[in-house]
Amino acid sequence: MGLDPKDLAAFRARVQRARAADERAWEATRRLVGPETAAATLGHLASTIQSAPLAPALREALVQALQAGRATGVRALAGEPFKELTGLPPTKAVRALCLVFGVGVGPAETAPVSTLVPERLEAVLRTTRNPYDLLLEADSPSLLDVGAGDLSFAAELVEAYLPRLQRHHKNLTLHSLDRLQPGSKFGGLLHPDSDLLQRFRQAPPRGLQFQFWGGQDMFDMSSLKRVLPRYTLAACHAPATPTFAFEPTRLSPSVIDAHLRKTKGAFRRVRADGEEALEVMDGERALLFPPWKFEIRGPVALLDLLSRKGQVCLLPSVDTEVFWEILSQLVADPGARPSGVILEPALLPKLFGPVYRRLSELPVGESLLLSDLTDLRQDLPRVLPQQDAPLPPYRFRYVEIRRGAMFEGLPASRTARLFKNMTQEAPPWFLILVPAD
Repeated sequence: MGLDPKDLAAFRARVQRARAADERAWEATRRLVGPETAAATLGHLASTIQSAPLAPALREALVQALQAGRATGVRALAGEPFKELTGLPPTKAVRALCLVFGVGVGPAETAPVSTLVPERLEAVLRTTRNPYDLLLEADSPSLLDVGAGDLSFAAELVEAYLPRLQRHHKNLTLHSLDRLQPGSKFGGLLHPDSDLLQRFRQAPPRGLQFQFWGGQDMFDMSSLKRVLPRYTLAACHAPATPTFAFEPTRLSPSVIDAHLRKTKGAFRRVRADGEEALEVMDGERALLFPPWKFEIRGPVALLDLLSRKGQVCLLPSVDTEVFWEILSQLVADPGARPSGVILEPALLPKLFGPVYRRLSELPVGESLLLSDLTDLRQDLPRVLPQQDAPLPPYRFRYVEIRRGAMFEGLPASRTARLFKNMTQEAPPWFLILVPAD
């Protein structure tokens, strides 16, 4: 077929990712390959792929393979081309391609996935200071906000981008979720603003497709309706500490537990005012938090999730402890992620060497590319549950690091605004990552 092996491998990984991302969406594609719908699906799919931004040889091969069944349906398709192009037999291949290219799935179930390719995404990021401007580039702009907090970021995003998108006859899909249980006494100001939530749900601005899920674990979205297979942007503002400050693939539960008790104080599960809570002793004072406050998931799980759900992954307002744990997973040097060793501040210069020095000197408001400092890791593991065949390791082709809480022209979360006023805290970090499809 004259296909570039790298293009083929990247596309097959993209197909597998779309298939594994959302079980409900995958099941919904069954109706697209039935006897009454298959021929129309194949025609629509071939037409869509003809105008998709793919390598020419790959695009031609896909269209040619699909056209064999346009008159008689899926059963007429030859198996070998689809196995080579997607790694799947014909019927499953067609279903997966429908997810990749947003074909045949109505708005009540999901929305088309943007066809922007990683090369284009990286090119735009290299020329703009505002990663949210990718929404203006996307043919079907969408954003997933995990850990959405009070929804102030969502409000700023809609105000800044929806009018511009509407001028180009585009809708914005904005999906937000947070693990805080609605009505809980814990979480304080990080609960969604009730007036804003009611307005977005009952009278959303024209062109906004909004959904908020409260009391929702970001790692358990399989039962949620309308979750897209992939979003233009997937964001996690201020990834929680200690949830993402320790990596379970290199630290045992006993090591993590001992460090938490040494640095945070004694803690235990209790019930308070009818709710389950985590009680943490700060000297003689007992502090109460949501019960999952000290559940450790680590950056490998977070990066796995965001890379599956976002064409571009954003991590704004990352505190120092979480940042270095994440960074240890992004660099190629395995010495940056020693087994059984907590990344104490005193160890960072030794573990990261020149990378640590350059980043420590980075002024607030400035940015750099991690690949300019060191080699990027090529084999990030998949640790989240997967359907059917396991997905292979993956990598990020682009990792940009910025220093600071807020940046001109960028919508910001409440946590970013709080960071701005915390004069005793080290400035946070902002990570922008593009998965290599």
